[in-house]
Amino acid sequence: MATQTIEQFFTGKTLIIPAYQRDYAWATTNIDDLFEDIEETMELGGDHYLGTFILSQTNKTAPVNVVDGQQRLTTLTMLLNALVAAVEESVIKDHYRGMYINHPVQGPKFSVLGANKEFFNELLNGGKPNPVSDGQQRLLDADKWIRSRVAAIKAAGGQDAIKQWLLSISHLEVLEFTESNEGKAIRMFQTVNDRGVPLARMDIAKSLLIYYSNRFLDGELDSMIADKFGEAFRCFSRLKALAAKPGYQIRVINRDPFREDDVLRYHYFAFNGEPHGVQCGADYNANSETVLESFLKPSLKAMRNDNDKLKRFIEDYVSDLESFFKGLLGLVEATRNNRELYMLMVVQDLASTLYPLVIRLFTLNMLEQKVDGDECMDYTLLGLVELADLRVFKLQGTNPQADMATLMRDFSHLDKNGIAVRLINFCHRFMPSAKFKSRLAEDEMFRNPGCVRILLEAENAARAEAGEAALAIKDMVEINKASLTVEHILPQEPSFGIKLYKFHSEDAYLEHIHLIGNLLPLERRINSACSNSSAETKMRDKKLYKDSQFKLVQNLAAKNANANPAYSRDAILSRSSDLAKFAVKTWPLTKVDLSA
Repeated sequence: MATQTIEQFFTGKTLIIPAYQRDYAWATTNIDDLFEDIEETMELGGDHYLGTFILSQTNKTAPVNVVDGQQRLTTLTMLLNALVAAVEESVIKDHYRGMYINHPVQGPKFSVLGANKEFFNELLNGGKPNPVSDGQQRLLDADKWIRSRVAAIKAAGGQDAIKQWLLSISHLEVLEFTESNEGKAIRMFQTVNDRGVPLARMDIAKSLLIYYSNRFLDGELDSMIADKFGEAFRCFSRLKALAAKPGYQIRVINRDPFREDDVLRYHYFAFNGEPHGVQCGADYNANSETVLESFLKPSLKAMRNDNDKLKRFIEDYVSDLESFFKGLLGLVEATRNNRELYMLMVVQDLASTLYPLVIRLFTLNMLEQKVDGDECMDYTLLGLVELADLRVFKLQGTNPQADMATLMRDFSHLDKNGIAVRLINFCHRFMPSAKFKSRLAEDEMFRNPGCVRILLEAENAARAEAGEAALAIKDMVEINKASLTVEHILPQEPSFGIKLYKFHSEDAYLEHIHLIGNLLPLERRINSACSNSSAETKMRDKKLYKDSQFKLVQNLAAKNANANPAYSRDAILSRSSDLAKFAVKTWPLTKVDLSA
């Protein structure tokens, strides 16, 4: 098929981005590449090939769905819109606006459907919409950057430069593939990718499933697959935005590399393939490539000659995948009003290996269910997940992926009590109470990811003893916004003689300094002010420990303000032992722990 210019490409079309498409993904570096390409075309003359677009149009009068190429078209529309806005001559402005932005009869030339529709329209109209997802934030950032670059072009070259840019863009060349059948169009999608944005395994999985629907089921499930993947992408965009909000940040999800493919991998461990004769979660080291190449492709290939079986598998897998994304979104949303989930997901930073289990329990409304049996001690399943995460993944510092993968493979055969027994046995195996207690009392805890959770639980116990309410979610949000730190009572780098504090050598001092008995939760501003001050200064200065909102800190200052020394090796060991006993009682594994 011959290439055509951008002007020819836009002529006679109403282009739309279907709601199931992934969100806008280009960063400013991708936009700069586009500007560079156009600048090169203007400098050297001749034609420039912009790329290939795969479209779907049921008939000649219907809107045109952009199956592939949405990143380039969205960016190009924002660029053309900014350039048209910069034109002063009304005749020229009206010509280009009608060509690329809004036809006087047919209406908008390019639209984004779904949740981003109104947001994108407001951007094009020069408004300042409030982004509620990371995709909308990228749209906003892109539009700002494009408008600033167009302003620079206008400042440097005036109206002639703006008109030259519009003319040059109109002459850019593209290759267009249009299919009347959307399923066939999406099949092509696997072989084409937007510049600079790697094709996610989720996108490949979607097109692979639509291929099998289109090829072997006469396209019966094409729309269902597209709609449910679209909802999964929207859920992910929303949960990424929620997990990044200050005070509610979930480190696992808030990492830049965490993408839809990670959730696809979590689902691989949680999906029950047994009714379809396929094994899911077999490889506990699986990544998203494994899901695609070792599970999904072979499973679909094996079923392609049995239409009923293939249909049931695709319906079940795609529906469950959508539900799984919704479940993770629901978990993140629940951190706003469920204190236990906030403490687990935000404060304790639940290990990623446990995400498949927690998401599946949440989707089945099982997290809050209490389990029966003396060995379960009235725990909820959520409480047992917290127990396993704190004891094994945090304090032990191990990541038993194989054990969790086995639990997920057996999940469909287990009731709530069976799951509970597995989690309790898991803790007995890796972190029994005696080991838990000695690890807390004797090992360095400063950099242990479970340290903050234990200290904050001790803070709540101190508040309860004083007749005060425990820290609520709103309190924790403010604490996290202000940057909660872990403070050393005796400083890491002392500026005083250590023998007064009952240390016989510098090595002995260093061996004790990171024990939990020497650690406190403290506001960053006070921690910074404390610097390397002595314990006496910290406890007596009204601007230091006495100014903290933490009851744990205030109590320590009140108890030791007149002591000399105010803190010592013996105090560290005693407090470490007390906190270890407290943790065992707070997260007990047996009834004996409650009376220890």
